[in-house]
Amino acid sequence: MNTFFVPSLLKGYKNVSRWTRHVDIFKEDMILVPVHVDNVHWCMAIIDMSKNMISYYDSFNIPNPTVLNALRNFLIKESHARKLETPLTLKDFQVQHATNVPRQTNTSDCGVFSCMFAEYITRNKSLTFSQKDMPRFRKQMKREITNGRLDQ
Repeated sequence: MNTFFVPSLLKGYKNVSRWTRHVDIFKEDMILVPVHVDNVHWCMAIIDMSKNMISYYDSFNIPNPTVLNALRNFLIKESHARKLETPLTLKDFQVQHATNVPRQTNTSDCGVFSCMFAEYITRNKSLTFSQKDMPRFRKQMKREITNGRLDQ
């Protein structure tokens, strides 16, 4: 999803109902959802379709039940819109605020933390990085953007 998804979703499903018309999200392994909280702080929500889990990763450890519930409701409404054989219900997807995650100690690295949450989770790696890794991650991200491909 892009950075405009959550603000649009929070205004109602109707605002995002056409966003997935060319892709069946229920065939995806994971859906990454960047969250810009109050236009000042970046977090990452990850919908893991194989585990029926929606997790919210915040480097300041601030829960966001509003976004978690909106994402779960989006999945339910999307399952009805796609006329799945068995549409989802509230009990089908668990939501969690991930608590055992690396924490930032400044006010400028939340975007890098969010990107790294996404990268580590999608690569099935433990979240073993910390604030001290941020300068290296910034250089890595710059290199990947410049080269047009992700490092392995």
